[in-house]
Amino acid sequence: MHKKVLFAGAIAVAGFVTLTAFGAKTLAEQKVEIDNAVKAKLETLRADKTAECDARVEAEAQIRFEAAQAAAAEVEAAAPAKGGKKPAKKPTSKGPKADPLPQVNKPVDPAQAKKDKTSGTVSPNTEEKKAKTGGEAPVINNADKKASKTGGKPTGGGK
Repeated sequence: MHKKVLFAGAIAVAGFVTLTAFGAKTLAEQKVEIDNAVKAKLETLRADKTAECDARVEAEAQIRFEAAQAAAAEVEAAAPAKGGKKPAKKPTSKGPKADPLPQVNKPVDPAQAKKDKTSGTVSPNTEEKKAKTGGEAPVINNADKKASKTGGKPTGGGK
């Protein structure tokens, strides 16, 4: 009788192991589970490597920043010894500045323009006209030149 009980127990254990070992999962379910596990491991690995890379970049940036500060301190220390000049301060703005008002054009007297040309100076209005016309000087026709030479009297054909 003891043999029958032991034999029944052995069959029960073998059946239990057989049924639970395969877990009643299909091949597709097992592949999905494996893919999910691999993806999770890859994500943790990427996060770790990204953190390591960021730490290396931060350390290198800190080293370069300290080197730049040291170089600036050396230059600053050497500058007063050479020239004894103080570093220039940046001007501070005290608020918005208004645009300048446009200048009023004064009428040009042809006689005054003639005097300016002979003296070698250029009147301000002539400069403004040059700027407006693209750099060309105003053209005065020959009749105006003759009239200004003769005192305003037009010159004729000889009579």
